[in-house]
Amino acid sequence: MTNSEKFILNPDYNFRNDIKRSVIIANSESQCENSNKEWLSFIHPAQAMILSFFSNPITIDKAVENLTEFLSLNKKETIALINPFIENKETIYTQYNGATFRFPKQIVIKYKKQLKINYTYTPEDFTYSELDFESARLMKCPSSITIMVTNRCVTNCIYCYADKNNDFSCTIPFDRIIDLIVESKKIKLKEIQIGGGEFFLYDRWYDLLKELYKHGYEKIFISTKIPIKKEDIIKLTQFTNLTFQFSFDSLSPQKLYEILGVSGNYAANMKKTLETMDEYGISYHVISILTRLNADKNELLEMLNYLSSLKKIKCWQVRIAFKSLYSTNDFEKIKLQKQEREEALKNIDELNKLQKLRIDIDKSHLDRGYFTAEKGSKSFPGAVCSANRSHMYVLPDGNVTICEQMYWKQKFIIGNILNNSIEEVWNSPASLKWVNLTKDDFREESACKNCEILDECCNKYPNKCWADVLKVYGDENWDFPDPRCNKAPAFIYDII
Repeated sequence: MTNSEKFILNPDYNFRNDIKRSVIIANSESQCENSNKEWLSFIHPAQAMILSFFSNPITIDKAVENLTEFLSLNKKETIALINPFIENKETIYTQYNGATFRFPKQIVIKYKKQLKINYTYTPEDFTYSELDFESARLMKCPSSITIMVTNRCVTNCIYCYADKNNDFSCTIPFDRIIDLIVESKKIKLKEIQIGGGEFFLYDRWYDLLKELYKHGYEKIFISTKIPIKKEDIIKLTQFTNLTFQFSFDSLSPQKLYEILGVSGNYAANMKKTLETMDEYGISYHVISILTRLNADKNELLEMLNYLSSLKKIKCWQVRIAFKSLYSTNDFEKIKLQKQEREEALKNIDELNKLQKLRIDIDKSHLDRGYFTAEKGSKSFPGAVCSANRSHMYVLPDGNVTICEQMYWKQKFIIGNILNNSIEEVWNSPASLKWVNLTKDDFREESACKNCEILDECCNKYPNKCWADVLKVYGDENWDFPDPRCNKAPAFIYDII
């Protein structure tokens, strides 16, 4: 490096004051190679203060000069302190009082003019009065939120995972949604995702996308079952970072009527949508939910042959239909039994040997590791649950729930954003209750009540899937263990 070269904090990561520690969180979009888009780690606030001197382009000499004065160290000590972070090729681990702090690769990099600087910092941004590196839940605010703009759909899926007891169009004023986007940017939220229902049934979907892009929230995932009109697809071409997932279960109009309750021209309209997406160069994924009605090999081969002919399809994923909190008795008639599931998975493996479009299989609801975890929520197999840990879900009436599967279950409502900020809801008594549970909150019937690791499992490392608890034990047994715990009782209801 030369004396004139300038360096800067990698803009793919944001730093946040999390009250009793500092946090490094990856941006949803990367500008640099080898950035980790899933990164989230706690660090000592003093470390964030030191790195804040690189939030604007600066030469190493100048940074050393400034830090030497700030830290009251000599030049040699300062250089030794910051050298490991300059273009580091490996993850850095440091320790303090038994706590380990992680830093991603390339945390301080050479400055290039094309880099967009998202945030700048000062040491004062990371002041603290006490420390906590054990609690896994973000303290100040979440890292992401989802805004559900409606729960209305164009289908009536027999396997529906949503609470469709009532149809809710969005009653949050659009100006308030803009306020939420502005607040999210101010408090450095990584993502704002959009949920449904059906996104394209929200009358201001186009305006919402423009506002999200305007404030830097460009990586947006849209899952849809609706045939999209050509004029709307043309509008979508201006949003370059959208990810589309189309749910498309069959090419048979009769089977689609039985599975989704849609009219006979639905399949043709969906095909037209995908082909128009091809025409305008917009990439997409396709997902199919497998039931007894659409899981045989001939049906899958027909879908494979059609999807393989499309130009912009990136992935076809299949998933076995599973029980939700809102499944009706009709679901029992169409769910795949164990032998049928195994046959369907075997057929997919055989179809993948044709070397056409690869069929991915989502087995997350098949391989849950029930009754296996011996050390509480830290040892639960599968992805870490973000509910009320790093994410909150805004319903279309402004109510906020901890989990997208809970919808309007009152016990899990933690506030309302019509009159409160994101931070206020995140730190509301109803929200904090879920990470301050004591044995008095549990009944004698629950194995959690007298568990020796109750505080660590439920509070310090919240990772229980409350939705799975309700699915297999019922709402009245909400306080039972996660079904992955080795102390969980036998299921009352079959989850698959």
